[in-house]
Amino acid sequence: MLLVKIKYAIRFLLRARSYTVINLIGLSLSLACCIVLLRYIHRELTVDTHAIDLSSIIVPLRDIDGNIYPAENPNNKDYSVEEKYIEDRCKLIEEENSTIVSDDVSYKTNLMAADTTFFHFFDYCVMEGSLSLEQPNNALLTETYAKKLFGNESSVGRNIYYDGKLLTVTGVIEKPVCKTTFNFDVIVPHKLRSYWGKLNIELIRVNSAFDIQKQNDGSNIYRLQNENNLSGNIQMRYKYISWEDFYFESSICDKYKKMFRFGNRNYVFVLSGVVVLLFLVGVLNFVNLYSVVMQKRRKVYGVKKVFGLSGKGLFTEMWMENFLLFACAVFLSWCIIETTHGLWQGLFSDEIPITGFDWYLSLGLLLLVPLFTSVFFYFRYEYRRPVSCMHLDVKDNGKMSSRYVFLFLQYSVTLFLMILSVYFQRHFDFLINSSHGYETEDILVAQLYNHNRIIDYRSTTAKQLKERFERINNVGKKLDECPMIERWMNSSTAVWDGSPTPIVNDKDEKFELQIKFVSIEFFDFWGLEIVDGGLPDRIDYGGENVIVLNRSAMKLLGYTDLKEALVRSTSPLSISFVDNKLIEFGVDMTPVSAVVEDYYMGHLTEGIKPMIFIVGAKDAEGDVMIKVKKDREKEVIDYLRKVEKEIYNSEDFTYKWADDIVAEMYQKDKETAHIYTVFSYIAIVISCLGLLGISLFDIRRRYREIAIRKVNGAKPKDLYIILGKNYMLNLVLAFVVAAPVSWIVIYYYTASFVEKAPVTFGLFVIPLLIVLILSMLTLYYQINKAAHINPAEVMKSE
Repeated sequence: MLLVKIKYAIRFLLRARSYTVINLIGLSLSLACCIVLLRYIHRELTVDTHAIDLSSIIVPLRDIDGNIYPAENPNNKDYSVEEKYIEDRCKLIEEENSTIVSDDVSYKTNLMAADTTFFHFFDYCVMEGSLSLEQPNNALLTETYAKKLFGNESSVGRNIYYDGKLLTVTGVIEKPVCKTTFNFDVIVPHKLRSYWGKLNIELIRVNSAFDIQKQNDGSNIYRLQNENNLSGNIQMRYKYISWEDFYFESSICDKYKKMFRFGNRNYVFVLSGVVVLLFLVGVLNFVNLYSVVMQKRRKVYGVKKVFGLSGKGLFTEMWMENFLLFACAVFLSWCIIETTHGLWQGLFSDEIPITGFDWYLSLGLLLLVPLFTSVFFYFRYEYRRPVSCMHLDVKDNGKMSSRYVFLFLQYSVTLFLMILSVYFQRHFDFLINSSHGYETEDILVAQLYNHNRIIDYRSTTAKQLKERFERINNVGKKLDECPMIERWMNSSTAVWDGSPTPIVNDKDEKFELQIKFVSIEFFDFWGLEIVDGGLPDRIDYGGENVIVLNRSAMKLLGYTDLKEALVRSTSPLSISFVDNKLIEFGVDMTPVSAVVEDYYMGHLTEGIKPMIFIVGAKDAEGDVMIKVKKDREKEVIDYLRKVEKEIYNSEDFTYKWADDIVAEMYQKDKETAHIYTVFSYIAIVISCLGLLGISLFDIRRRYREIAIRKVNGAKPKDLYIILGKNYMLNLVLAFVVAAPVSWIVIYYYTASFVEKAPVTFGLFVIPLLIVLILSMLTLYYQINKAAHINPAEVMKSE
């Protein structure tokens, strides 16, 4: 019996092959887009699923004067989690951009030191060797990094050096299928060093009795703290979050973005909206076209009802037809996804592997959506009397009205997506083409000093220090000798770096400013104009620092005259030792030496932030900022590679152009614009396919009317208007709905943006014209054919 039903369903779909093909193409495109987006969303929402009992893992975030860092459980009882709630713990140290040596060649690495309990928290698979951190000289490599160091050779048993310490590779970690928060290359035991010179990050496994909200009610309150017996006080508080939420925690300082991956909840929300709209367009298109086919075969259903077709039999026939059509659509959608794999990977800047979720998603679409559409048509035809089904002359106005409503909804969604895509593209162009107020052209940010930070000077020998500074000086000489370099400087702070700090004015009012530690050369190098006051010619190490504010900071602090500007901090801004004497800078009222022009240090939508610059001696190390002469970029890169190889015996040369770093700030804006653009055009194609199917039925249905009109003297141009006006009116009504809705969405989406692209008249007209032209081209063939029919042949066929 089932085979008979399948046979009838296939026969029916093949008889209505024009509508079947149109429906299949539109449905396949819609499902392909939805599947791609849902796979990405699922990957973002299932980060670190390789964790063991993920919901029980928490991490403390320490907030010091607005600077938020992942931290360890503090000793202070005002903040800490009580031991009775703790089942396990693991301390971590992140060492991004560290250097290891293998076979006398230096390599850059993101290294993480972890307790032996690390694998109690995360279930990594081993590719080779074993995953153990019991011995202090063990080292574990990721699959990708092991291949970088040793190619296809075995890594286990090989020796590498970190900061002069011999490590033996004991295992290689297989890349997890899920997306991970950690972005390390090498894991070493935490006990490799007794002192790491930085704060630990601690993962804590808590039992079911722990109440994270209750804990935060007591610990997430600012309290004044004195740090290391220094002058002044800092404000500190602790907030505990689940490791499930860590990936989407946007408040953590940017310095951790090299070792940890972070997501964006708003971006996931935007994509979820696109999925809903695209699925709606596809389903509306399917229902509309399938209703046309059902209308054509209603006589068949009437006859079958007369001969005893039950409700169950009717539903089975409808479900089988829908199921077969959706099965073909799901298959074709996966074909589209696989053949356009490179497009999706570039669109999301991430490769999404095949997982079990893909099977569940495909099966869900295959089983649930046909069931829903079958139920819709079942109730539409089950309770209709056989005589009404068999009466072919029944008026179709009601049915065409419903199809126009479906087409109206399709057009509304399509126009809505088009308007948003045009706006987001304009907004991205506005962001990427607007000046940030500083120079970036031909500026290279390079990591030329291929050595690790000094953790403890007391354990560093004079010989090691001498070799280190000799290499630094040799790099400087090579840069000075290069005729293709205009200027260069070392700096641990780039123009886009900064962190919040509390600053007090002469009225004892406290404000939050972005603090930057720079040298005198910083302002000239980045093209920042000093608009008032001036800087000393030179500041040596141990010399007195000076303070510079930007215009916004002066305004915020209430100063109009530089001579009156005095500021201090609630804790030392910098600490130095001169002649064995501790010098704390910034705790006393200090005059402002100069005012610099405002600039955007981050994303343009965040606006200009008030800034305070602590100007001191030149940095001995840090990143190397290089101003390259015009059109000599490639030659400089090749030259720097040779310098790196000659001085550090390393081919792992890391650099970025300043233009690219600024562009990275807008990566999510770029992805949003491209996603809306791609999927809005796909929505147009789907809507035009629906229009083609509806017009195919509607215009052929009106051939007798057209023939009579032609006999009565109607010209082709008159017929164009008569046949096309309903569709164009439908489009205009859809625009009337879509335009204000899209404006409201744009308004609320950009409400918090300080700088944004303006909403103009063209933003709405361009999408309307695009959809209008494509719709007219879609209708032209059918209307033109109908306008030139022979009335005699039509009457004869009647």
